Amino acid sequence: MPSRAGRPALAALIFNEVERPLRTAHLLIASMLIAGSAACSRKAPDAPTAAAADQEIAWREGDVDDALAEAKESGKPVLLYWGAKWCPPCNQMKSTLFKDPQFVAQTRNFVPVHLDGDTPGAQRWGERFGVSGYPTVILLKPDGGEITRLSSAAAASRLAGLLKVASGRTVSTEDLLRRTEGDTSQLTAEDWALLTNFDWRNDPRHCDDPRRAITLLDRLAQAAPNANQQRRFALLSLVMGVQEKEDGGYALTADQAKRIETLVPAILAHPEEVVANREELSYAIPPLVAALPPSGTRTQLGGALVAALDRVQQDASLPLPDRLGTVAADIALAKASSSTVPEPVLAKVRQRVAWADGAAKDAMVRQSVISNAADLLDDAGDRAGARRLLTDELKRSASPYYYMLGLADLSEEDKDTAGAVSWARKAYESAQGPATRVQWAIAYSNTVLRLKPKDARAVEASADAVIAELGKNPDGYYQRTRVKVSRWGKGLAEWSKTTANAPVMARLEAKMEAVCARQGDNATACRSWTTAS
Repeated sequence: MPSRAGRPALAALIFNEVERPLRTAHLLIASMLIAGSAACSRKAPDAPTAAAADQEIAWREGDVDDALAEAKESGKPVLLYWGAKWCPPCNQMKSTLFKDPQFVAQTRNFVPVHLDGDTPGAQRWGERFGVSGYPTVILLKPDGGEITRLSSAAAASRLAGLLKVASGRTVSTEDLLRRTEGDTSQLTAEDWALLTNFDWRNDPRHCDDPRRAITLLDRLAQAAPNANQQRRFALLSLVMGVQEKEDGGYALTADQAKRIETLVPAILAHPEEVVANREELSYAIPPLVAALPPSGTRTQLGGALVAALDRVQQDASLPLPDRLGTVAADIALAKASSSTVPEPVLAKVRQRVAWADGAAKDAMVRQSVISNAADLLDDAGDRAGARRLLTDELKRSASPYYYMLGLADLSEEDKDTAGAVSWARKAYESAQGPATRVQWAIAYSNTVLRLKPKDARAVEASADAVIAELGKNPDGYYQRTRVKVSRWGKGLAEWSKTTANAPVMARLEAKMEAVCARQGDNATACRSWTTAS
């Protein structure tokens, strides 16, 4: 959801905020959640036929209040979809799930509303529903209570069935999770269907405590009515509980190692489970297998995993990014024995990337796959190939600023400070949309903070860019934006202390105060921009 740009740390498999454009070291899980945005929706024909209209979701654009009002009048629940036009997994969903006839048909039992993260009020809605990562798909009762969050790990046909189940539900997510923590024998088949396909990785409001989530997933793994559900919950619990070492890699307990050696083969024995768990098997499990002690068991398990994922790659019914991402396992397993990927694996990665590049004809599909492909090349040791792929895509993409941050990161890996800062600045300057421009300005400023901390003028200028973007949107300091700004603000405050640049920080704080003063009831939260958690 990719080696670095699309992969958050293992815990983010459960708490996902990962469509992020900036690549970071030690990232291992793909952001495969999928949604879309108005800005990159296909333009409707002037006179659409009835048949064509039946094949498209009848999105209400941007007005959640209107959608909820219609839901109350009609008795239908709301399908809320929150995304951004530059987001690769968002474009993946638009080009796959949102075109699936079964899924489209089931959306007619809902009031579908699309909320682009850059539209007015979008960040406020994100605060209300507890969402921050693009994309998020939530089913709401007419009164606004949450029914569930859809996980895109399931096949389109399964999600279509889940919509059918959810369309008649009156039980909220909060009530369902409380039931889960109590007597699980009282859970219905519908409850289990929702829990199995729940978006555990992207619900900070309901799942903000990793320890609670692990305990809950362990309970579900023990109580689930069938074996494939038991293994699904056990897999999520395993991934959630693994601890990353400070120097990279993973420190497995004896129990975790045993679970890997028993759980993974059990899943690999069932092709349908391999497909259902393809995200975890492609990105989360390979580095854990690699962390096992060197032995015939590790070698055999790694070989079986690669063989199973090669079969997934051949499944033409699956989205192109999912099929391409399977080769990430080859890279992670190869690095178990050497920091350098051997030539046969590198050749396989290059072949898969060339295949995906050639197969991605549609603009939305390309947006969903190219950054992933570049990260795979870089992770396998072909940084020059990654750079060529991203540079060529600048000429094609409607969101070139997304790829510019990838180029900035490649330059940073090459110790090219000037190139990294230049690309990060270009990415910010060409970014579109108020929330996106804030995020890209933060990426630019953070690049300067990392690479040119002694250049106080450059640091102040890049920080000014963030504050200027915040000042253009007095109603945007919510959830996603607030979290990103507070992380950036802490880093800036630490820079001020360690480099003795209190006067610079004082000027920035004064400018930020003017921004916060315009935030209305959110002014207090804004004023905590350097200290908030």
